[in-house]
Amino acid sequence: MFDVSMAGPLAGAALSFSMFSVGLWLSSNPAGATDLVQVPSNLFQGSLLLGLISRAILGYSALHAATVSIHPLVIAGWCGLTTTAFNMLPVGCLDGGRGLQGAFGKDALFGFGLTTYSLLGLGVLGGPLSLPWGLYVLLCQRTPEKPCLDDVSDVGTWRRGALIASVFLVVLILIPLWDELAEDLGVGLVSSF
Repeated sequence: MFDVSMAGPLAGAALSFSMFSVGLWLSSNPAGATDLVQVPSNLFQGSLLLGLISRAILGYSALHAATVSIHPLVIAGWCGLTTTAFNMLPVGCLDGGRGLQGAFGKDALFGFGLTTYSLLGLGVLGGPLSLPWGLYVLLCQRTPEKPCLDDVSDVGTWRRGALIASVFLVVLILIPLWDELAEDLGVGLVSSF
């Protein structure tokens, strides 16, 4: 169950990160300026990890303006990584939940699921998308998982480590930058009221 649940999200994340990286590289290249689109700089505050990567590649001045010129591949990669991160949340029948159950068992899935639902409900993970996604998961993904054919064999240390690293990256992708940190890091233009 672990290998099957992790294969799809890892492939999707690899493809999405490739698009995101190539898009940032094309955005920082002045020769491709005709293909760029204008987006609000506040978009980059939607993800801690992706905002910091964008800041490192595009620079302070690019992200500290009202709008940022980026290649459309950045948007496609960002959407793909965010969707994959939501799918990898350790909850219910999502791929992250199946992987967690395969690696650590049903008790760990219950504990992580309860924590994840709480973080989604409070808006800590995923920003404005957290409540709709949490409700979707709560209503549609609650069916209990069918038991594995082999629920006794250990998945191994490296698979557990890979799952822990994946959940850590999911958290970094889904945690939005709050205004004070975004201003300190120079990610997006923070407006004060």
